[in-house]
Amino acid sequence: MFNQKKDKEMKKLRFLSIVTLAVALFWPVATSCAKGLPTDNDPCAPLPAAAKAIIKEHFAGKEVLLVKQETEWVRRQYDVVFSDGSKVEFDSNGEWTEIDCIQSGVPTALVPKPILDFVKKHYPNYIITQIDRDRRGYDVDLSNGLEIEFNKKFQVIDIDH
Repeated sequence: MFNQKKDKEMKKLRFLSIVTLAVALFWPVATSCAKGLPTDNDPCAPLPAAAKAIIKEHFAGKEVLLVKQETEWVRRQYDVVFSDGSKVEFDSNGEWTEIDCIQSGVPTALVPKPILDFVKKHYPNYIITQIDRDRRGYDVDLSNGLEIEFNKKFQVIDIDH
């Protein structure tokens, strides 16, 4: 009985130590992207200038936890993860390809106006929590779970309940 209690306490202590270490390591550099402050360990260093500008302007109050660079064949992609769980993917030019902000909603300035107008008109009580774009068009997820697909001309081509 005593050993089980001691094991639980040790596991809890180990977990708290790991969390504390992670916070200590990431805290000094976590806000550098959003505030535009250069540091030796700047997680935003590999990002193209356009991506840095988007983060600085539209995600200034969020802490950057991770910037991951991926290369597929000749294409480069960047994933930026914020402390609140939000995520933005950028292409090699620094243009966003996906924005996922389930808790706070996608910044409206980043949503194309025809899409924003459609959502405000037909679903005024809901926010856009995710938006993806590719060469065919846009996919939008709303806070009510609805998924709307738009073509390049911003015409609705599918609504999935």
